Amino acid sequence: MKKLLTIFCALLFASACSTVQEMKQAVNCRYEIRSAQVSDFSLSDINLDVKVAISNMDKQQTAKLNRFDGNLYINDNEVSAISFGAYEIAPSDTEIAKASLTIPFAKVGKNLIGLVTANSISVDYKIKGTMYFDTALGEIPMPVVITQKKDM
Repeated sequence: MKKLLTIFCALLFASACSTVQEMKQAVNCRYEIRSAQVSDFSLSDINLDVKVAISNMDKQQTAKLNRFDGNLYINDNEVSAISFGAYEIAPSDTEIAKASLTIPFAKVGKNLIGLVTANSISVDYKIKGTMYFDTALGEIPMPVVITQKKDM
């Protein structure tokens, strides 16, 4: 009985170490908004192409991103939902995740009017959401906030 208990404890400890290692891999990614560019516009909406760099800072393990779900904010105003799919990021490598958004002009228009009235020439982009990483223990959600200030 003692042997069985010892083996069970050893397996439990090994899986706990694996969990910590997997979470370290997911946490060890860095995120950066590379660009947010208008690709098309009309009187009713604006099409915005957003690129997010995901850098795997781990030198040994591949980071497996299943998906990202979140929201895009411009000057602290939520303007659109944003998501992208699966990416595998090799150790010490960077992948560029891309999303094309259609934003109703009514949401962006308020921001533009605010910039003009405040005599501001910069735009603050923020992406807030959850990255879902695939690990040996299943999917691990990681909340992220990515910001960028862009001068016009």
